[in-house]
Amino acid sequence: MYCHVCGAKSTPGKAVCSGCGTKLFTLEKQKAIQKMAQAETATSLQLSESDLLKSKGGTVSANPKAPRTGRVFVWLIPILLLSVVGLALISYYKYEVEINRQVEALHQKAEAEAIAGHYGSAIELLDAAAVKRPGYQALVQDRSIAAEAEELQERLAEAVGGLKTQKLQASEATMKEIAKTLRKRQEPIFAVVKKKLATSQVKLAVMKVKSELDKLNTVSALAEKLDTVEKLEGQEAKAVKKQIINKLVGVSYAAAEKMLKNKDFAGALQAVDKGLSYAANSVKLSTYKKRIQGEKQAFEKAEEERIQLAEQQAAQEDLNNRTAAVDVTDIKVILDDYGDLQISGTVNNTATRPIYSINLNLAIYDAAGSYLGETYASVFPYRLEFGEFGEFTTAYYGVYEHAQVSVVNVTWYLE
Repeated sequence: MYCHVCGAKSTPGKAVCSGCGTKLFTLEKQKAIQKMAQAETATSLQLSESDLLKSKGGTVSANPKAPRTGRVFVWLIPILLLSVVGLALISYYKYEVEINRQVEALHQKAEAEAIAGHYGSAIELLDAAAVKRPGYQALVQDRSIAAEAEELQERLAEAVGGLKTQKLQASEATMKEIAKTLRKRQEPIFAVVKKKLATSQVKLAVMKVKSELDKLNTVSALAEKLDTVEKLEGQEAKAVKKQIINKLVGVSYAAAEKMLKNKDFAGALQAVDKGLSYAANSVKLSTYKKRIQGEKQAFEKAEEERIQLAEQQAAQEDLNNRTAAVDVTDIKVILDDYGDLQISGTVNNTATRPIYSINLNLAIYDAAGSYLGETYASVFPYRLEFGEFGEFTTAYYGVYEHAQVSVVNVTWYLE
């Protein structure tokens, strides 16, 4: 048996077309109509035969044309009956075609909505189509796929929300489950979810690195995280990359400064060069490298000068110049958008001679006065004449709250 709408072959006894969902004109209906037509035809033939018998029996009709009119009437009834049945079938066919057109339009619109990622709207359209054509397997299957995509999208949104509340492990586990499911789905409507998942995974990776950044205090550890972030794309990845480089510069600077205090000029230069290998454009490290080289020369020169200094130099002046030559003022502490402290201040040379290589050891305390840690700062310019002022800037990472800074120690060299 074949569908009278789409022409698809259907199994005998089936009431609905498996191809387009149209109600089939079954064999039982065809037989019933044929029986009705045969019954009407038989009745007409009996009437015709009766008239003929009466005519043969000698009955004379008053109107000689009556038998011909009767015969026409006998054939007219079946023709009219078949015409009515034909019109009914045509009307039914047109009705089914219109339903199919409406269902197809809803189906196509639902597909477009699903591909655009509007899964809820797609499901509503498929439900509307299913009302018009119940049991249509294509609609049932597409609705199931759209519902799965909508569920994955909602779970992903929940995981992204968890990132904002620092629930990184739970969000990561959810994203892994979603990724595993999506690897098995190749339908176009999952493209939007896959794209959102990729973006969310980058954000997760960035936040994981950022959460670990506060605990990393060596160049090698920071360099490893920098390699991880280098593989990521997006503005958030660029921002955390910049933050890692800034901290890497700070750690390299602090390491070099510590060695410089111990007069380990070779070690200080090596520490700066290692930092520059990851932050080649760092003005701070490049400038500090020149300072180390200059300080090395100045130290060597100062050593020669100190050897030549007369032992008769006034002890009081020497003591003042070595213990009270620097006056620190205008310390400012600003908490930036990344939760780091940006520290700056001014120093004044109160010695009677020029001083150089001025370094400050700063202690960090929270609002309650609890000790958080220490950082170091160097004064610019490198050399200060008597009465001149210099400035220093430094940073302390990972505080995330307003804090206080105090000067623990200040070191400098006298010319």
